[in-house]
Amino acid sequence: MDILYAGAGKLATGCAAQMKSTARSQWAVRRTPRTGVSPFDMSFTADLAQAQTWKLPASPTHVLYTATPSGRTPQAYRAVYQEALQRLIDRLDLSALQRFVFVSSTAVYAPGTEWVNEDSPTEPPAFNGQALLAAEQFLHQALGDKLVILRLAGLYGPQRVQLFERLRAGRAVVPSGEGHWVNRLHDDDAVHLCAWALRLGVPAGIYLGVDNTPMEIAQLYDTLATWLKAPPVARGLHEPPTGKRLSNQGITGLGFRLQWPSTFEGYRHLLSKP
Repeated sequence: MDILYAGAGKLATGCAAQMKSTARSQWAVRRTPRTGVSPFDMSFTADLAQAQTWKLPASPTHVLYTATPSGRTPQAYRAVYQEALQRLIDRLDLSALQRFVFVSSTAVYAPGTEWVNEDSPTEPPAFNGQALLAAEQFLHQALGDKLVILRLAGLYGPQRVQLFERLRAGRAVVPSGEGHWVNRLHDDDAVHLCAWALRLGVPAGIYLGVDNTPMEIAQLYDTLATWLKAPPVARGLHEPPTGKRLSNQGITGLGFRLQWPSTFEGYRHLLSKP
């Protein structure tokens, strides 16, 4: 494999470290210069959305696209999931390309009470999910069966502890009523899933990245607040259901094994660290 990482954050760097022993070459493109030890053979600084600021050093056989928007605005999402993607595809030698892994989000699904899997309807209610779904559709047309889409649930891990800070400060609020589901995936499992998708020997497709334990947000926040000895979590207004219950049978049925199948186990491990 000659792997290009478009975006070089935690998922990409963790994946590159895992693939180092099997990949022939690995290089990354990122918006800001990297400091410290890098798992990549080469990395270069460029804005993927800018037409004249970058070029590929060689023809990759595999691509992992984890680039993220610079802000939570429609313009920032369009830059990463439309303009940058189109320019990247224009630069790829599609005859050499074997696999393109695109990290998407479960935001492409609408809230509901039914279980959601890879075949469920995609009806994103907000601009972020709409931008991701449009990117998925564009890549399907451009790449066909070379494309693997990973729709990841909410990530948590050692570098994602803002929730702990909000709970300790008493600033967390959950809606009143039922049906407000949340789904999580530990960073470690997200990294393993990206590496798994690059190596995937079965037909390409769409896979949900989520652990075994969807739950009501109140259950998650109340439990974490108790563990943290934080103030009780406030209840907001009564709202219609805002979440969904996601199934991971698509990946576990193909043999993918989660290191952290339970959200509570993963969070308890984080809190056990000094």
